[in-house]
Amino acid sequence: MDSRNKKQFDNIPLMTKISLLKKRRYSIGDVFCVPLAEKGYCLGLITHIHPRTKVPLGWFFRKLYDQIPTIRDSEIINKGNVILVKRFGIQGFDEDTWRIISKLDTFDKAEWPIPVFLRRPGSTPACFVYYNEDMEETGSENIPEGTDLSLYYEDGIGGSGFVEKRLTRLFLQNSLV
Repeated sequence: MDSRNKKQFDNIPLMTKISLLKKRRYSIGDVFCVPLAEKGYCLGLITHIHPRTKVPLGWFFRKLYDQIPTIRDSEIINKGNVILVKRFGIQGFDEDTWRIISKLDTFDKAEWPIPVFLRRPGSTPACFVYYNEDMEETGSENIPEGTDLSLYYEDGIGGSGFVEKRLTRLFLQNSLV
């Protein structure tokens, strides 16, 4: 690194340096665990990654573990056990609070299609949002009256901390803690 680049690098905040220096080690099919505010850990699965931004899409499962699991819990990793689907930031991986514990041997991307998401913009009516396999938005449409919105996952990207808090709240609401 020449002196000019080193000087620029020295001015970057520490957490950004860590993110820049660490190699992104997550990939499609990775099973990872997320800490839930002194309640334990839950599992997540990366099913898609945006090719340019590297933002992953995770499916999070409704079993709570007392400690970081070291097993492949294939019974839990299925769509019937999903509590949240969310695009998320990777700070938890960078800080090593979210641990990748295994690679799903039988992962088939076709079995984990990107769901239709629900977007609730400020003053406009809620709408459905569609994404292609590269996690690029392809369109949206108004929601028909009478649609049960509880069947859809909220659109948007959540940072690691947001996802941890959201999962903790979902576990508490569903009496899974």
